[in-house]
Amino acid sequence: MDDLFGTQDSQHTADPASDFLARERELLGADAGQFAHPTDSTSLDKDYEQSAAAFPDLDDAGDDALGSFTGAPVQASGGAPAQVGHQVSVTGDNEFAAFEQEYPEIELPSEQPHENGMNGIPPAPSPIGLAAPAFNQSASATPAPQDEGESEFIKSWREKQAQEIAKREEEAAQKKEETIAKARNAIDNFYKEYNAKKEKAIAQNKEDEEKFKTELSDSLAKGTTWERICTLIDLQDSRSKTTTKSKQDLTRFKELLLSLRREGETAPGAAGY
Repeated sequence: MDDLFGTQDSQHTADPASDFLARERELLGADAGQFAHPTDSTSLDKDYEQSAAAFPDLDDAGDDALGSFTGAPVQASGGAPAQVGHQVSVTGDNEFAAFEQEYPEIELPSEQPHENGMNGIPPAPSPIGLAAPAFNQSASATPAPQDEGESEFIKSWREKQAQEIAKREEEAAQKKEETIAKARNAIDNFYKEYNAKKEKAIAQNKEDEEKFKTELSDSLAKGTTWERICTLIDLQDSRSKTTTKSKQDLTRFKELLLSLRREGETAPGAAGY
């Protein structure tokens, strides 16, 4: 107990005021007399002695002055006072000894080298404020619940969806084939009709050409040149309208052609040369 709370003799043998005044005198040296008062030391000594007399020492010699202190009787529930036979210790030595007997010191085992899988190298400390989360061993030891199988409704729905998707894909493929076939038929029909029309047009042109040549040879074979000219311009008389449209008056020219046609073979240029 002396080691914990310090010796009581050293607390009361030394006078704090005297020690303070002695240290001040040592610091001031020869100048201490300038600040001293003739009544300071005597008055301070008297005040200290009066204060010390009011508070006796608490060392072993002063235990008799306090006397033995016994606990006050405690009234029990039955009305009889309960006597307390033990004395109360002011210093607390008995309580400390009883505490040491009840709770002896525990010898800690020497630390064994901890193998952490890093060849004795301690793990790097975590940054300040970012503590690693503590995992609950009971939670980690509990096995994760396994997923239960799908219900019949979900299975039937998946099967139905797969059937519908397969059906749509089959219909789309069939429709694609039909579209391609229609396009091919349309292209074939187009070229077939085009070739037929082309051949027909070529034949018609050849026929018209032959007919034109025949009519031309027939028209050159009969009549005079002036007759053929009047036939080409549809000239019957001077008042008839010809195929050639002109803003000038062609009456005199028409009369000249008609007179040449009437002369026949005797007209100049009737043979064509």
